[in-house]
Amino acid sequence: MKFPLFVALRYLFSRRKQTFISLISAVSILGITIGVASLVIALALISGFHGEIQGKILQVTSAIMATAPEGGLRGWKQVCEKIESFPFVKRAYPQAIYQALAKGPISIQGVMLRGISLQSPPPWARDRFRGKGLLMGEKLMEKLGVFPGDQVEIYLPRLELTPFGAMPKARRVLVEAGFSSGLFVLDSTSAAFPLERSKEILGEDFPVNYINIDVYDIYRAEEYSRKLEKAFPDFVFTPWSEINRTLFESLKLEKKVIFLVIALIVVVAALNIVASLVLLVMEKIKDIGILMSMGAKKREISMIFMLQGTLIGLIGTLLGEALGILVSLLANHFRLIRIPPDIYQLDHVPFQVKPLEALGVGLFALAVSFLSTLYPSRKAASIDPSEAIRYE
Repeated sequence: MKFPLFVALRYLFSRRKQTFISLISAVSILGITIGVASLVIALALISGFHGEIQGKILQVTSAIMATAPEGGLRGWKQVCEKIESFPFVKRAYPQAIYQALAKGPISIQGVMLRGISLQSPPPWARDRFRGKGLLMGEKLMEKLGVFPGDQVEIYLPRLELTPFGAMPKARRVLVEAGFSSGLFVLDSTSAAFPLERSKEILGEDFPVNYINIDVYDIYRAEEYSRKLEKAFPDFVFTPWSEINRTLFESLKLEKKVIFLVIALIVVVAALNIVASLVLLVMEKIKDIGILMSMGAKKREISMIFMLQGTLIGLIGTLLGEALGILVSLLANHFRLIRIPPDIYQLDHVPFQVKPLEALGVGLFALAVSFLSTLYPSRKAASIDPSEAIRYE
């Protein structure tokens, strides 16, 4: 073991006459532990919430949605085949989305009619279409007061002439089953039907007005959208991040603000390291003078206090990382934080500890701890050994 490290460990762990200095060191370790743990927990909370929202959104929408400015897509089969020829595209499939009204025993609600191809249904509709009815979100069914097997009156986005003038076209439709996607907006506003059976269910064909595109790397969806727009100038390609840009930008900003605010705890703990090292230098002036008179170099004296402060930071960081990860795992397992699903689309806040974020927090804490040792170590190295020994 090298000389500076040996002395630093001895100063850190040996009993001192000045118990006040030991108390400040313990407080410094505790402060860094709390700060690091708080950062890990906060980042895990934001990352988990961000990931869960992203996953639920991608269950409802594809990575990229394509549409034409004039509405309906003619020749969409050929367009899908051409899009699928791109190496980054996993699949392309059609969808029809139209606004309508649904009337049930309790109320009238706006409904988003979603025409889904039986060849490529989303996870929440897979293997659910059996008869000639609609799949309706469970929250929407509650609002309307209907159950599977009941009929609802659907006012389609079409006009028909009646003795009373032009009226929205109405049709009574069977509610075949309910679905729950986990996304409140979808479950409370949507009803799905197979595109291939739209004539049977709703009495008319609904033209495809969107093409959903799944890609292999969802985080490059914006780049892929630009490439597709060059190949198909008559279409508009919108990536999933653009559709929900406001939400994801607010989450990114929230993560940055939380990091900056909680990081102040680590900075305050680092100030305690400065205080403890300065007091230790004052206590050990005689020892420093003796060591320098015996041949210890200024760089070695400086290294002793640098190592001691860094060790305090390292202990606090390791304890904080362990505590933060443990609390995040327990909070995620027991679903400790419940939230209203109609506002946040989730019934609880998930925690997701990302290794790179946890590593970044640890490196930040160690960097702050190291910087806090610079002044006390320089002060120790500047002591004149003859003066130190004379006055002691």
